Amino acid sequence: MRKQKRTRWSALVMFTVILALLTACGSNGGGATNNQPNNTNEGAGNGNTVNETPAATDTPFPEKSIELIVPFNAGGVSDILARAFAEAANGVIDQQITIKNVGGGSGTVGNYELVKAKPDGYTWLWAATGHISSALHITPAQYTRDDFTIVNKAGEMAVTVVVPKNSPFQTLQDLIDHAKANPGEVTVGNPGESTVVALLAQLLEDREEIQLQHVPFQGSGPLLPAVLGNHVDVGFMNVPEISGQVAAGELRALAVLSENRVDQLPDVPTAKEQGVDVAGGASHFIVIPNDVPEEVVQKIDALTKAVYETDRFKELMDQVGYQIAYKNGADSLQEVNDWYETTEDLYRRLGRIE
Repeated sequence: MRKQKRTRWSALVMFTVILALLTACGSNGGGATNNQPNNTNEGAGNGNTVNETPAATDTPFPEKSIELIVPFNAGGVSDILARAFAEAANGVIDQQITIKNVGGGSGTVGNYELVKAKPDGYTWLWAATGHISSALHITPAQYTRDDFTIVNKAGEMAVTVVVPKNSPFQTLQDLIDHAKANPGEVTVGNPGESTVVALLAQLLEDREEIQLQHVPFQGSGPLLPAVLGNHVDVGFMNVPEISGQVAAGELRALAVLSENRVDQLPDVPTAKEQGVDVAGGASHFIVIPNDVPEEVVQKIDALTKAVYETDRFKELMDQVGYQIAYKNGADSLQEVNDWYETTEDLYRRLGRIE
């Protein structure tokens, strides 16, 4: 029984363990450090991209430490991933990477900090899909999506649809069919209103023309036991948060909402494989201010891509169930713009924007 309990919570505990280890060692070159300033207000955006193929230049870079802004408080997923990146950069990037947590405004306060930064290439943002795209529909911003540059995409955290082990739903289609026959009956838990995860649940509802009863929680922590305890019929959660429970047979995964199957749940089909056109999740990007010299932008792209390819980064990402999925700047911008347009249409249908 004790062994089963350990398995049950291993995925969530791993996030905390990785954060503690990264904070303790805090190293990249001279060591990654953490600064957490007073929060201000507002912000978000994205716009320019780098060329697809970096060109060799003689511009020396980097010659001093790099500040990596995490637009959320310490301890969250973005913070864990950014610290893992900083550790793995040791030996690839010769200068220290300083982690700076700037929480508030659903990530937009940190974005604004980036936009205001000097365009010399020494201030980066560890950005997530939501706060550089969909959040801008409902969150006031002091700038537009054209006010910063996406260098590349590091990877993504896929979302999955899970049900308790004793649920009558064996497939995603079972869930959809039941919801069509019983409008508003199926309760669907999500980790918070307006999160990317919650928007995917609403997107499923919209595209399949069904009516679900959405139940927002204050994060995935309280959502997981609610799904395990049958307090909600269905949970929309990030793959790493439930992979342990699926492996233990305590939850059943009906689908992953991504373009391809994920390594952590290789036997679980995507929604698209099942004929349901819903895919998305929290992708993460390296973002810099506009007007950084092009040769420096290309070097940042090459250096960060080299970090993603290190054995250490792959090891750390595997431990937290993160999918490394590099995209160049142009393809990254297209992904962000597609999500912005998708959620704009969804918000209009929901009556949240005009």
